[in-house]
Amino acid sequence: MPRLVIIGNSAAGLAAIEAIRACERRSRMTLVASETHRPYSRIMLTYLLAGKVAAGDLFLHPDDWYRRMRVEALLGHRATAIDTRRSQVVAKRNGTRKRIAFDRLLIATGALAERPSLPGIDLPGVFCLRDLDDAVAILRYAEANGLFAGSGPRPRAVFLGGGPVCLQALTALADRGMRVALLVRSKQILSQLADAKTAALAERVLRAGGVQIVKDAAPVGIEANNGSRGAHLAVQLADGQRQLADLVIIGKGTRPNLELVRKTPIANDRGILVDETMQTSVPGIFAAGDVTQATHCVTGRKVCYGTWTNACEQGRVAGLNMIGRHTEWTGGLNRNVTNIFGHTLGAVGLTRTTDGDGSELHAHQDRRRKISRRLIFRGGCLHGAVLWNACDDLGVLSSLISTHQDCHGREDRLARRARSADALRRVTTHHG
Repeated sequence: MPRLVIIGNSAAGLAAIEAIRACERRSRMTLVASETHRPYSRIMLTYLLAGKVAAGDLFLHPDDWYRRMRVEALLGHRATAIDTRRSQVVAKRNGTRKRIAFDRLLIATGALAERPSLPGIDLPGVFCLRDLDDAVAILRYAEANGLFAGSGPRPRAVFLGGGPVCLQALTALADRGMRVALLVRSKQILSQLADAKTAALAERVLRAGGVQIVKDAAPVGIEANNGSRGAHLAVQLADGQRQLADLVIIGKGTRPNLELVRKTPIANDRGILVDETMQTSVPGIFAAGDVTQATHCVTGRKVCYGTWTNACEQGRVAGLNMIGRHTEWTGGLNRNVTNIFGHTLGAVGLTRTTDGDGSELHAHQDRRRKISRRLIFRGGCLHGAVLWNACDDLGVLSSLISTHQDCHGREDRLARRARSADALRRVTTHHG
């Protein structure tokens, strides 16, 4: 049986382990992971910040899961090199090096938080939010400095970046009594996820919740404040403005963690390039999850996904191919759901149109019910959707996109219905 090595302990790596062990239990499997924690849900980190769950609630499996899966788990071991010639992974822990031989390798190292090169980025009170250690560090700092005390002046949290993780995290801290400011470089929040009109709806809700939004903001540094007006930090902007803060959280997005493959023959662009079996350019070496650049099911182009569900599916496919069970991944969709002060934003597929791209926008808005639905079609097929407070059929719309269903003549019906199950049935019956 082959010697299987998996680098990475999150969605893709776990899905690969489960897929492999569902088929066979004889192969020798080793997991290498820099984190010391057993598997946990990154999706729940903002709930931890909000105080709605405890850290122990985030773990996905019990302590004996690795043993039951017959996996040698090298937690706290950082993979530092892949020797493709000798088929070995080099890992370090506390200065000790270890070489691990493999017949099949899965790289599932995920993505790293973008950390801008700003003066003051390493000051106490400045954090990224990517993993469990980040979330725990934020909570410990906030508790040690009385930011959740609830007495005296309300503390200030400043967020750099306007993506979904930032919005969920700021909602969590606002719910715990903090004043929140959101600084974004672009002219709208959620610039990678939503169109300008839907973003404006989200901005209105945020401002109603007391969030200060500063657009076209260009931070040039973070300074220790002298304590005037009670704040410990100040974010300096290019236009001379200063945003006082007790806590700064950087949410500028993520980038695939390519450090392991840069000096190897494994082909990469923005992420590790993989084929439909999740194999890289080096036979026997696979990649899955946020580290990859894989096929988009609508455009056919190679894209970086960065979502939990796609990572799980890629990991499953990679795991099966590692044990010779030929399986292909035909491509996925970027799909996100974000909750903002009781309102829900859902987005899937292509979310923007440009002049001359052949797209047709079918939109529906119900101001009384605070609903907005914007669906993008090309040639009668649904290619994307942005939904505000009408997301219960997001799975149905995702299915229409991924199966390239012909929706000609049903576009307006799909745009108007908050629940599209009947519309889906009519579409498939009409064209079936």
